[in-house]
Amino acid sequence: MTQQLLQLSQDGQTISLIAKPFKESPDHVISRSDIAGELVEIDAINFYLFENAIDSALGIINSRQKDSDVEVKVQQFVIAERRDSSLLIKTEPDLMKTSITVIGAYGGAPVTGNALIDALKENHIVKGIRKTQLQELLGRSKLLAPGEKLTMPVAFGRFPVHGTDTTFEPLVDDSSQRILRPQSTDDGKVDMLDLGDLITVKAGQAIMKLVPATTGCNGFNVLGKEIAAIPGNELVFDCGDGTAISEDDVNILVATKSGVPLRKPCGMQVDDALTLKGVNVTTGHIDFDGSILITGDVTPGMKVSATGNIIVSGFVELGELKAGGDIAVAKGIIGRQQEGKHLACYLQAAGKVTSKFAQFVEIDAGQDVSFSIHALHCLIRTKGELSVIDQIKRHGTLSGGYVEAGSRVKALNIGALAGVPTEIIAFTQHSALREQLNTAYQAVEREKTQMHKIKEAQLKLLKIPSTKRPPELVEKVKASIQLHRQRMSELNSAFQNLKQDYEEQLAQASIVAVGRLFSGVSCQIEKEKLNILQEHGPSVVVYKDRALQRLSYNA
Repeated sequence: MTQQLLQLSQDGQTISLIAKPFKESPDHVISRSDIAGELVEIDAINFYLFENAIDSALGIINSRQKDSDVEVKVQQFVIAERRDSSLLIKTEPDLMKTSITVIGAYGGAPVTGNALIDALKENHIVKGIRKTQLQELLGRSKLLAPGEKLTMPVAFGRFPVHGTDTTFEPLVDDSSQRILRPQSTDDGKVDMLDLGDLITVKAGQAIMKLVPATTGCNGFNVLGKEIAAIPGNELVFDCGDGTAISEDDVNILVATKSGVPLRKPCGMQVDDALTLKGVNVTTGHIDFDGSILITGDVTPGMKVSATGNIIVSGFVELGELKAGGDIAVAKGIIGRQQEGKHLACYLQAAGKVTSKFAQFVEIDAGQDVSFSIHALHCLIRTKGELSVIDQIKRHGTLSGGYVEAGSRVKALNIGALAGVPTEIIAFTQHSALREQLNTAYQAVEREKTQMHKIKEAQLKLLKIPSTKRPPELVEKVKASIQLHRQRMSELNSAFQNLKQDYEEQLAQASIVAVGRLFSGVSCQIEKEKLNILQEHGPSVVVYKDRALQRLSYNA
């Protein structure tokens, strides 16, 4: 190249290329590399290049001038310019995060700290700005190549921390936990037979503590708008029989008499306790208004009924127990194999059922059912969950029989090597929840129909000349529309809440085998079924992608 092609503007911001065709075939074709070389010479290699302008200029320069006496006009193309570093601001739709993208300078000035701050102000980002993030972005942006992009989040909103509801903490042990947690001996070993003393309380003893609801902590978005926290629900003690609020502390519930504590959702009650050494042909059947403590066994054929808890420190064999509270059997529950759906040994509790083991037993429970050793060939129906595993995860076999659980089922081992048929249905309350969902949906649809009729009436009214419209009718239609809009909002909200609750409960429903899951086990969650055809290690069966799936389980 015999002459300089590029020209830097006086202000140093642009580069021009002088283009004129050769009169004769050129000895050297001008290429991009020649232009790049000159850009280096004038310290403009990092300028932003206009590619189309370069192509046009090179096309003219490398063309041969036609024979003519007319002088070809020289053309000047702006092929490059200096550009400062630029910024892009992006805020998430929920206004909880803002990011800045820095684009590397083309020979121009890098971004400055003031430019970052000004860009945030222009976009009304005033809250949750992280100075350390801005400093890091500023430092790293100086190392960017021309046109290179660097994006970093620099401002964060804070979600509100919603308040917690009032909770009630029992200050006395639970009979079921006492059975599942054997006593330690002096040498540190565990005595599986020693279950400690039967649980009773004395008059004046503190039995429950109320932990007040909290208001929560408000949040904010990056625009500085406050997001209100939802305060927890305030609840009060439900003072059952034999209890009262302490005179010294309104958050403490005390017993007013001696007896057996029975936990309620928002309080406790203390039942009179009938203590028996055993239930047999000598005592006859027992029906008591209160709680029953049986320090021995319930022998075959005997029936025990109580409005409170039934606690048995021995065995229940071929008996019938019905409790308005919990049933806790320390050593075990033994039935007998027989034909037909109902088994000879039957337990019914409004609360929990807890024991070491059960075999050939029929159980109906309003809350959780728990065994620490095994449950074999039982018929179990619970509105809560079924757990067949001890606290150290050494024992716990669920094999044979039929199980219906309101939420989940968990055991160390489910099934047996011999492929014993074991049928398990979890999340049994899906039918009732679906019925509630359907009722809520139908209510929404009915309200939509009503809204449609009112809007039709409004359209007919609008067709009447304004001077002839009855004012009282106009106001009545307006009020009706407002009322139904509010009603529609309430119904939609109720439907969405039910739907969310259903989906959350379905997601939590599971059948868990911490150790082994054997063939012969039939699993069902909602309406979907899965038959286990071979032995597996630790497994969990869950509802996923509209089907039951067996996945590996990691405790």
